[in-house]
Amino acid sequence: MRTLVRIVAVVVALVAAYYAYQTLFPDDEGRIRTALDELATTVSQSGGEGLSQVTRAARFGSFFTQDVVVDLGPPFSPIHGRDTIVALAARSQIPGEGFNVRFVDVTVTVDLSGLAATASMTATVQGRSLGDLQAIDAKELEMAFRKIDGEWRIDRVTGVQAIERPR
Repeated sequence: MRTLVRIVAVVVALVAAYYAYQTLFPDDEGRIRTALDELATTVSQSGGEGLSQVTRAARFGSFFTQDVVVDLGPPFSPIHGRDTIVALAARSQIPGEGFNVRFVDVTVTVDLSGLAATASMTATVQGRSLGDLQAIDAKELEMAFRKIDGEWRIDRVTGVQAIERPR
């Protein structure tokens, strides 16, 4: 009986150590997923939130490289550079009661150098209406990341045509 208790105690200790290690020293894929979660939280807004639009725009810009390109495809024009993204975010108007952004079905691939990665995902935007969430849109995206000074930054965002629209 004592042997079984010791084995269980060792297994529990190993599992706890593994989760502590993962929390303290996340791998690159985990860091990218965390950055995407933080980006979604930063972009999500409600009509009466306390953060100023300029503060939110500056935080939003911190996720991107200086020379980022955002190309969502037609009917949108490509956006070039972090400064342009920050300026657009600072001037944006919050529709209605605001909205929530989520990145779902995320697949991350880090290249062998450990300095570049790609993430494929579905970005969903839900509008808030009197406390309820109402779906607005979803878009397939591919993001290219670069590791700069130990931090993962988005270098390119590309909209992916998921299915061809009927003619």
